[in-house]
Amino acid sequence: MWITIIAIFGAGIANFAMHRAFMESDDPLIQQMVRPLAEKVGPNITYVFEFLLLVGAMAIATRNWFTGLLLYGLYTIFNAMAFSWVMHRPR
Repeated sequence: MWITIIAIFGAGIANFAMHRAFMESDDPLIQQMVRPLAEKVGPNITYVFEFLLLVGAMAIATRNWFTGLLLYGLYTIFNAMAFSWVMHRPR
């Protein structure tokens, strides 16, 4: 179980790094998606959501290590694919 939690935490660090790169980019697509939410709730609400996903995955891993690792691993893979697409697409 501890190895799973450490793996999820490591993936969480990578997810936060990708999220920060998303938020600091001047990409119009990202700004268009985030601006309405940031104006209503605040500019850091997306970081709170990212943190809640990480804590939820760690909580799931304490009950069933395979499910927690699988779900957060899939989230990390999809996040990496979206990051790669947005950062490398022509503007």
